Amino acid sequence: MPSLDVNCDDLIVAEPAYVARRLGDDSLWRSWWPKLTLTPYERRGLEGVRWTVAGELTGTAEFWLEQVRDGVVVHWYLRAEPSRKLSRRAVDRLRESYVGGYRRQLWRFKDEVEAGRAAGEHRAGWHPAIVSGGTGVPSAFRQRRGDSMAEQTTSSIVVEASAKEILAVIADFEAYPEWADSMRETEVLSTDEAGRPKQVRFKVDAGAISDEYTLDYTWGRNEVTWTLVEAKMVKGLDGAYLLKDLGAQGTEVTYRLAVDVSIPMIGMLKRKAEKVIIDTALKGLKKRVES
Repeated sequence: MPSLDVNCDDLIVAEPAYVARRLGDDSLWRSWWPKLTLTPYERRGLEGVRWTVAGELTGTAEFWLEQVRDGVVVHWYLRAEPSRKLSRRAVDRLRESYVGGYRRQLWRFKDEVEAGRAAGEHRAGWHPAIVSGGTGVPSAFRQRRGDSMAEQTTSSIVVEASAKEILAVIADFEAYPEWADSMRETEVLSTDEAGRPKQVRFKVDAGAISDEYTLDYTWGRNEVTWTLVEAKMVKGLDGAYLLKDLGAQGTEVTYRLAVDVSIPMIGMLKRKAEKVIIDTALKGLKKRVES
């Protein structure tokens, strides 16, 4: 394994073809990484670009795009060795500098292409939906193939705190059993390069919907989305927390959830169960953050 083996995942709510065209410009990446020489060896159109890397690092890099809802997740990888011998601490600092630099540049790009869109709002002309189903295929790919979309349940609450403070509580999964009524056990199975939880196992007892399942998380600046990896009872469990700054009033937190269960359940009962889960979670989150 190379000394630098890193990846980042970020959601950009914009036209996928536009994002692919902008990020497919090699000069953009060279301006982001002036100490590297990037030579493309595979251009994949809407799916991204792969480069060989020389200069301060020697190895490979790539980005690939995964269409999700009304935007794309940008997956970035860098696998390389320093061109000169470095101590372990120096390698760690170098890795942190590339991850931090990349995130600053990509978030500037995100702010540019999403200009005028408030946090949590969908791209104009797109019908918002969270995909759910039992194929075992990630929801983004089911959406691309045109499979049917599960209905979602949505609710919002205003929390007297900043988005950063709220996201910190959302990301503290180990503490969920302390304040989330239906949560019995939680375990963070993996983290992303920024140290945020990536895959998390839950054991819940929410009345009509009780299960043990694992979710995969994608973190944005003012939002977090998740999709189901595996479960015992549910076939789909896709959702999102979307945060909107209200200034002095605090932050509006919107929770969206779509559940698909293995056992037959009348749609009205399923939506009622979703509503109970959402309202309980939002009230618990508000109390936890404001306490």
